[in-house]
Amino acid sequence: MIPLNEAQLEQLKEISTHLRQVRQEKSIRIEQIAAQTMIRVGVLQALEQERFEELPEPIFLQGFIRRYGDALGLDGNALSHILITNVVRQDSKNTRNNLDKKRNTYIPLILTYILLLASASAGLVYTLNPRLIAKSVTPEDNNQQSIVSNQTNRGLETGD
Repeated sequence: MIPLNEAQLEQLKEISTHLRQVRQEKSIRIEQIAAQTMIRVGVLQALEQERFEELPEPIFLQGFIRRYGDALGLDGNALSHILITNVVRQDSKNTRNNLDKKRNTYIPLILTYILLLASASAGLVYTLNPRLIAKSVTPEDNNQQSIVSNQTNRGLETGD
């Protein structure tokens, strides 16, 4: 479970104490609550005995509290809303800070992609541009190449 601050722990203690008291007043066994809510007995016991380190993440805990409250005839949504507003506000601030840090690390990667695309585009333009190809193979070059190859062929024929 993510670490909770003091106010959040106090809120969770109050909720868990209230749920335990109501369950005991109605003489409902914890196993009956577990069967009705589909929450493991160990999780319900950890919640009632304030062993919060054994509980799952707060978003799951919100659902557990809501179902537990509904099973006891309480307004489970109100109970879970009290907890989640305190926990999620704190957690969302941390998430926002982490996202800001991550955004800074992606800037060099974006620049790398831009440079890669620019160099690939320049290579394609150079390769596919017919004027550059026409300039590199001119008729004068063809004549010189044919003269050299003719001289080479004559030299081979004469044995030089």
